[in-house]
Amino acid sequence: MNRTICFLLLGLFLSSSNIKAQTSPDIGGEISRTQSWDLDKSKNIWTRTRFILKFDHQASDDVHAYANLKMYTTEESRFDWKLSEAYIDSYNILDKFDLRTGVQIFSWGTAYSINPTDNLNPFDISGQEAFIPEDRLGVSALRFKYYPITDLTLTCVLIPYFVPALQPAGTELPERIMGNSEYAFKAAAQSLWGWDISASYFKGKEDYPWINGQYRDVEIYGGDVIGTLWEIALWAEGTYTKPKVGDSSYQLAAGGEYTFGSDLYSMGQFYHRNREDDSKENYLMAVLRYPFRDIHTLQLGMAYEIENKILIVFPEVTLSLADAVSLVLSGVVVKGDVAGTIMSQMKDRIFLKCEYSF
Repeated sequence: MNRTICFLLLGLFLSSSNIKAQTSPDIGGEISRTQSWDLDKSKNIWTRTRFILKFDHQASDDVHAYANLKMYTTEESRFDWKLSEAYIDSYNILDKFDLRTGVQIFSWGTAYSINPTDNLNPFDISGQEAFIPEDRLGVSALRFKYYPITDLTLTCVLIPYFVPALQPAGTELPERIMGNSEYAFKAAAQSLWGWDISASYFKGKEDYPWINGQYRDVEIYGGDVIGTLWEIALWAEGTYTKPKVGDSSYQLAAGGEYTFGSDLYSMGQFYHRNREDDSKENYLMAVLRYPFRDIHTLQLGMAYEIENKILIVFPEVTLSLADAVSLVLSGVVVKGDVAGTIMSQMKDRIFLKCEYSF
């Protein structure tokens, strides 16, 4: 927390000369309660209540502040909280140069749901026994953006200390020194012959400890592209991971999406993962989403792993009970052995979530 405060003070110091006028901040958030039923022999029932408070303030043309605070119940029925994001944007502190400092969640990549290039934030697996991990942990970071010419953005991210997704008992984190800092670079070109293209590089540590209980140093080279062809959005994204110890691996995702005249949304994607032991996973993924009565939604997702013949189905219906109140009934159906795959946390479950947004 002390480091977070230092980062925010740095952002305020660099931005102070640009604060000329203030507008009223936007404050919002959501309250949700999720119930989960395991359909295996355990018949476990899980409950999670979550409160999210968001603060968004455009202090001036050149200064912007944002914070996201999450409070939630844990599996031990305790109440916990975390500062998901808290950062200050300083625009034009130098010519064509922006700075963001504080706790941040980055969103890199163009693929659907699975993004091989999105390596700066570990997954939040604090509730993995009951819920599918989807949230990311914020990391204290400095993000620099430079716009040398039109439609070209150069990004540099410095993460001064390592944040893991998992720290088993007895595992020590790397010492918090500059030598263990993580950093990443990204060059993104927009509207290049109608396509957005980027190349990225990350140097840091793996989110999970390796077989010796240590967090390995890795270098990840990545790239992605997205564009439109005949009204179909198409994308591709891939990475090559080179650990300091062990063999290299790579990932690739490619797909597209199209919305029919009846507002039926469709998505198809292929995902390939080649691991160090030369084993591989090949997934065919699809999503269909259809709005009905203008305010409700039906969705059906599917993932089929070709090598091990694993089928996972994700049905979901969202009902809008009022302007700010929704009820979501969803499920996970697994056919096959998911142990050792990226879907290893999946099991037959039913979820019921009620959410109020303000």
